[in-house]
Amino acid sequence: MTMFKYSTLAAAVALCLLSATASADPVRITFDADDPIGGLAEGETLGNQYAAYGVTFAPSPFTGPGGPVTDWATNTDMTIVSSEGFDVGGVGTPPLVSGNVLHSFFGWLGEDGDPNFGAYFSQGVTSFSVDFAGVFFPDSVALYAYNGSTLLGTVGSNVETGQFTLSFSSATPITSVVINHGAFDDWVGVDNITFNTAVSAVPEPSTYAMFGLGLGLLGLAGRKRANAAKR
Repeated sequence: MTMFKYSTLAAAVALCLLSATASADPVRITFDADDPIGGLAEGETLGNQYAAYGVTFAPSPFTGPGGPVTDWATNTDMTIVSSEGFDVGGVGTPPLVSGNVLHSFFGWLGEDGDPNFGAYFSQGVTSFSVDFAGVFFPDSVALYAYNGSTLLGTVGSNVETGQFTLSFSSATPITSVVINHGAFDDWVGVDNITFNTAVSAVPEPSTYAMFGLGLGLLGLAGRKRANAAKR
């Protein structure tokens, strides 16, 4: 068998393997009817409701000194509220957030420091973004992305107020993100939490068949070469 034919068969097998890898569609959590679980009700506490989509949330992963204004809060509010209801601050512009958002205004009044919450992924993600609303002190909003205990990077804004988006992408899988949404003296709402990940797709039956055929042809070609060498 010629080298060209061997190369062609090897390429076919490699193509079968590559076809088993794909990019997942982004998961976008809006807390409204259009998100993966149909949203959350006003007054509900955000936690593990989105676990089936690869993420859970928990309050106050940062505690102690080091917050943007004072110590980190130990009781970050995780209540879902209406962005047009009484339990929010002024959300500002442009209109990035709508419907329900995370962070009760009255819950914020009871926090004992600078609020923050964590997003924890069951499978490492490649990108993460959040929309913020009601920002008065821009330097009190930031994302901290981690792979395990290793900080991959921090994203913040020192100039924008009102509503804006912060995003972080990484070739190294992101396993968790800590979101600092405001400070002790600045209520900030959160909406449109979005992330994306590369996944190993389950191959179609035809892919398995092609892969088996390619391996079989490579094995047959190898035996033919061995027999030819004995002659």
